[in-house]
Amino acid sequence: MARFQHTVTLAPVPRQWFESCVTTLHDVAEDLDSDGGCLRLPDGRPLPGLVLSEGSHLRPGARYRPVNGKDGQPDADRAATVLAWDRRRETALEVVTVDEDPAHPARLTCVLRLLSAARPREAWLTATLGTTGGKRAEYLGGTVRLHLDLGRWWPSAAGRNRRPLAAPLGGTLTHALARATVTVVPRPAPDGRWRVTVKARVRGRSLVRPLLPVVMAFMGRRAHRSIAEALDGAAREWNARLPALVLKEGEELRAELTGGLLPPRDVHPPRALPGDTPLGCPE
Repeated sequence: MARFQHTVTLAPVPRQWFESCVTTLHDVAEDLDSDGGCLRLPDGRPLPGLVLSEGSHLRPGARYRPVNGKDGQPDADRAATVLAWDRRRETALEVVTVDEDPAHPARLTCVLRLLSAARPREAWLTATLGTTGGKRAEYLGGTVRLHLDLGRWWPSAAGRNRRPLAAPLGGTLTHALARATVTVVPRPAPDGRWRVTVKARVRGRSLVRPLLPVVMAFMGRRAHRSIAEALDGAAREWNARLPALVLKEGEELRAELTGGLLPPRDVHPPRALPGDTPLGCPE
């Protein structure tokens, strides 16, 4: 078994702001007006780049597809489907991306669940990459499962967790040749930020299990350094963006989230080719 541990310092996210952000995201989605495949903002502006291809807006089974930048048609290889949309109970979305590579066709399925928008308590993320074709197809896929206990995250970040060894964020990564278990624990830093420690344990599977200690003896330090550098880079990006964002509240936060759905002003949606009947909004 191989072990890894690394700690980064992150700008904190106030719990009240996080819950407000979840509420605002639901408000923005629910305020969209659907007319056939067309989605419009409350002020009548069309929402470019996304169409409702199946079902009723935000109802279970509703399916959304991005618009292909080349011909203005819905992208058949990508879709987001509403599995549940109930603020008091659960919000769940499934996002599927298909790669039609003739050598190794692949399908990535991600499912995000939140319990619940009215009072966020827990969140789950599952991502599964499946491949077909070729003798080694089983070695190109895997599954990631993460669980976030929101009720324990902020007490842990404030140093008030009654179970200090319990990780509020944990998960597994399963591959045909290895299985990794990951835990993430926040603790208060002296300057008010979060000291977040990531721990991982990797066990070999199948024929690799007895070989893992040998592999780690030769590549362990390089692997540890690469993971640590990736975490440090993510922390720098987080700390560069979050402090300004968490200062936005109310209508300013709503405008920020709504603006993220719109393209830059100098970018125009693609025009449909002759004979096409795109599902997007008419100008």
